[in-house]
Amino acid sequence: MTQRSKPEREKPVFSASAVLDEIAEALTAIRKADRLTFSDIAAVLGVSDDQAAKYCAASQAMNVVTFARGWREWNGRFGGSLERLCHDSRPSKDGDRIRHSKVLKAALALSVALEDGEEITPADVRANRAEIEQARDALDELLRKVQPRSVA
Repeated sequence: MTQRSKPEREKPVFSASAVLDEIAEALTAIRKADRLTFSDIAAVLGVSDDQAAKYCAASQAMNVVTFARGWREWNGRFGGSLERLCHDSRPSKDGDRIRHSKVLKAALALSVALEDGEEITPADVRANRAEIEQARDALDELLRKVQPRSVA
């Protein structure tokens, strides 16, 4: 029996340099889009101008408080690509067939719940919560396949 490749299980390595690159790309994109200077970025992050320049060059790691300041200010433009990197570098235990099965199990559970009435009740949701959450996670994983990586 031949072994088939399972591309859904192949994930990028999570490395410190990849994290620094994601932060640098995000800050550079924000700086260009908003026409900010290193001083402007430094003021938001609570660091010196030189430190802000180092973050933009991916030559310096940033502490969690500084990261939180940036995330609070720029939200997904700042932390979104790093969030995707963190998620995408996790090993995936489920392939597309298993994801599809989880979605269908939730659909069946909700269909059965509708047999008793015209609406899905909170009790129905509680009773089928595990299936619904697994389906949500499966759909999220599928949608991540089409999300853009980064904007230059």
